[in-house]
Amino acid sequence: MNQENEISGTEAIQRMRFLKKLPGAYFILLHLTCNLRKRTTGGMRKVERCRLRASMRSDQAETDPDHYLPYEDLDTEEPRQCFKKLIRYVGFPPTYKLQRVNWFTNEEE
Repeated sequence: MNQENEISGTEAIQRMRFLKKLPGAYFILLHLTCNLRKRTTGGMRKVERCRLRASMRSDQAETDPDHYLPYEDLDTEEPRQCFKKLIRYVGFPPTYKLQRVNWFTNEEE
């Protein structure tokens, strides 16, 4: 990546999956919200402490589950999810410095 405070979407998801294996590890997530049923957006949501969780079964979903990032908000213990492409910033241990997620980067550069 060219910029220090930027991360590719693929790398961000890989790091989230890695943290799931570490006891007590979590990440910070900022994503845009949207409601497909109401066709509305709600702005930016910041989750200070979250971990990945198991995804829903594909026969229960209206949209392909591969488009979603299922996570648990550790402060409220609520299961949540967002569209992967709507993730804008993430912060990982040890510093939790926010990095902008670039979904449209050329991975080969």
